[in-house]
Amino acid sequence: MKSVLPVPEASFDCLLITRPLAEAQQLANQLADLPLKMVIQPAHEFAPVAISSSDIDRLRRSVVLKPAPLLIFTSPRAVQFAMLQLPIELLAACQLAAIGPSTAAALQAQGLESVIQSSAGYTSEDLLQYFEEISLQARQAWIVAAAGGRTALQEGLHQRGISAETLLVYERSAAPVAAKNMRQLEEGGKILSLWSGENAMKQLATSLSEKAWHNVCAGEWLVVSQRLAEVAAGFQPAAVHLSSGPGNEQLATAIHKICRSG
Repeated sequence: MKSVLPVPEASFDCLLITRPLAEAQQLANQLADLPLKMVIQPAHEFAPVAISSSDIDRLRRSVVLKPAPLLIFTSPRAVQFAMLQLPIELLAACQLAAIGPSTAAALQAQGLESVIQSSAGYTSEDLLQYFEEISLQARQAWIVAAAGGRTALQEGLHQRGISAETLLVYERSAAPVAAKNMRQLEEGGKILSLWSGENAMKQLATSLSEKAWHNVCAGEWLVVSQRLAEVAAGFQPAAVHLSSGPGNEQLATAIHKICRSG
């Protein structure tokens, strides 16, 4: 669905979208009315990781305990790859929590309707705060994710007396940079770039050429959370903008607003 907002004057030459490919293409379609070049360049590719039989056995044993174990899904990709390996009846026997509305929706689309999620935000910190508000009862938690990251979530669970470990269901690797994307970014001009994760920033800082990365940092950045805005500031872009949320509708609205005011 294309945006119905008025078309702004072009204040940027290029929009760099670093989201995973499917989400990036959807967002680009929503922004097709904008008079700027779209560079769709995901930072990562994703592939499933086989869950060990010992981890599945441990999870099966833990569901007979009270309170039931807590499975925290960190992204729609975590749901996608977990569903390939974990029986639905095993998931249904656990307490399920999701970071962000898109992750919760992915679980509910699988028929798992009872999902704990914060209504106040879409970060690990928001979910931990919500656990406090509802006095969540749990002794064991599994963070369903890829390797790396989510240390704040794991530490926050430990501080609440909940034993937590990561259940790896997928892995990320550097996405190849298309030659035409590299040329576009190296040509310069005013670049607005979109970031939904710290790992993407770090990866493209390595994957892009020095000239391309310099031009990206000389432009303006749009991020999806206050924590990410603080991370982005360390790369010293010309300006950092904050979206009202991580969804494509919210991002499209933010991009139109930035272009109108730029």
